[in-house]
Amino acid sequence: MSGDEGFPMMHISLDTTPLLLVLLLTMIVVLAAIELGFHLGAWRTNRHAALGESEAQLSSMTGAHLALLAFIMAFSFSMAAGHYQERRNLIMADANAISTAHSRASLIAAPEGRVIADALVDYVSVRAEVKGLEDGPEMIRKSQEIEDKIWREVKSLVDTQPLTVLHSLLIQSLNEVSDVNDQRMAAGLKNRVPRILWTVLAALLILAMLGIGYFSGSKGARNPIASTALALSFSLVLVLIADLDRPMGGTLKSDQSPIIDLRDQLLAQAAR
Repeated sequence: MSGDEGFPMMHISLDTTPLLLVLLLTMIVVLAAIELGFHLGAWRTNRHAALGESEAQLSSMTGAHLALLAFIMAFSFSMAAGHYQERRNLIMADANAISTAHSRASLIAAPEGRVIADALVDYVSVRAEVKGLEDGPEMIRKSQEIEDKIWREVKSLVDTQPLTVLHSLLIQSLNEVSDVNDQRMAAGLKNRVPRILWTVLAALLILAMLGIGYFSGSKGARNPIASTALALSFSLVLVLIADLDRPMGGTLKSDQSPIIDLRDQLLAQAAR
C-alpha cells in the first residue's frame, strides 16, 4: 500500500482541524439555529395570531426531533467508540506479532535470520516514532520498504536452506505481522464514521435546534442561559464523537505503549 493510497489527503485535512475550533463552530451553528427558530416562531405568531399555534403539536414535534437526534448521536458514538477500541486492540496484536516473529528469526542460524531480526527492530522503531497523523505517510512508506526487505531475505533463506519447521513458523509469524499491519491501516484510515452519517447528524441537529427556537418564539419567551447550555451539551458530544473517530491525534489517542515498550526491549537485547 503506497502512502498516497493509504492516507487520503481529505481525511488528513479534516482530522487535523483543532477540536476546540470544531467545538466553537458547532456551538455557533447551534446557537444561530436556535436564534433563527426563535425569530421565525415570534414572527409567525405575530403575523398569524388569529390562527394560533397548537402548543401540544409543537412540543411533540420538537420532542420527536430531539429523540431522533439523540438516537443518531448514540449510534454514531457507538460506532466511533468501537473503532477506537479496535485500534487499541490492534496495537497490542501488532506488538505481539512482531515480538513473536523477532524471537523466531533470532533462532535461525543462517545469516538471513539475523538480517530479518534486525529488520524487525527497525520495523517496530519506525512504528514507535509516530506521534501524529502527519507522520503516517512516512511510517507507511518505511514500513513497506522494511517488509519488502524482510521478504527478500525470506526468499533467499528458502532458496538456500532446507525448509524446516522453524522456517515455516517464521514465515507464519511474518505473515501475521503483515496481516496485522493491513488491519491497522484499515482500522485507522477506512473504518470511520461515514460522511453521510455526519451529514445526517448535522442536519438533524440544526432542525432540532430550529424547532426548539421556534417553540420558544411562539411562546414569546426564551432563556439564553438554557439555550447556551443546550448548545454546549450537544456540541461537546459531537466533538467527542469526532475525537474518537480520529485515528491519531485529538485528546483520546490510542495507547502506543506496547509498541514503544517492545522497541525498547528489542534495542536493549541488540545492545547486549
